Parts: sequence; structure tokens; C-alpha cells
Amino acid sequence: MRFFRVLLPFLLCLPLAAGAQPTFDAPPERSTDGGFTLAWEADAPVVLEQASGPDHADARILYQGGDTSTVISGLPDGDYRFRLRAADADPDTWADQAMVSVEHHSLARAFGFFAVGAVVFLVLIGAILRGRPRS
Repeated sequence: MRFFRVLLPFLLCLPLAAGAQPTFDAPPERSTDGGFTLAWEADAPVVLEQASGPDHADARILYQGGDTSTVISGLPDGDYRFRLRAADADPDTWADQAMVSVEHHSLARAFGFFAVGAVVFLVLIGAILRGRPRS
């Protein structure tokens, strides 16, 4: 009993352990198709917010809940900033931030891929129509 009387003041002085803050799990830095997956580690529900500027003036909530990832798609070219916090945390306190640059392939490159595919297709059709060589 004396042990607990001696130990109790020390236990009361220890800070209460707070839940671990959510953190992004290797967010992509670049996307060439406007889509990617953001994943994070969290012990509790989170709030995920997206903005286009560093000051988050145009921020909007993308996700709120207990999942640990979300798929983002359909973004036009530009830099996008994401921030994450625990759902029960102070709304002005964000635990982690990430930035993703979206830069789609150029139209010239897309037409280049199309041209290469068309050439391969025509060569295959020619080989099929010509048939097997006869001896």
C-alpha cells in the first residue's frame, strides 16, 4: 500500500498520452493524368482538405471519416495542397501537409503515341494479309 502512495504523485504528474497525429504515407509529388491515391496513417477519424494556394484560402474538405486513403481524380494542371488533421482536433491545427503537381502529357506526345500505335497496327495487318511465306 505504501508503494502506491509513493507512486501516485508521480503518476499524476505524467501527461496524458494523446493519440498519434495522422500523417500522410508517402504522398505522390507529381501526377501526369490528374489522378492519384492519398494514403495516411491515423488512429481515429480524420479530415482531409484540398487547396490550390499555400495559404489555403480556397480550401475545401475532400474527406471526413475513418478510412486511411482516398482516390483523387479529374484534376487539371496545377499545384494542389492537401492537409490532414484528426476529426476531433482543433480546426486550426493541421497535423500534416502534402503538395502534388498535376502536369498532363502534352497533346503532341499523345498524338506521337497514337502514331506509333497506328504504324504497329498497319504492319500487323499487312503481315496477316500477306500470309505465311511459301518455300
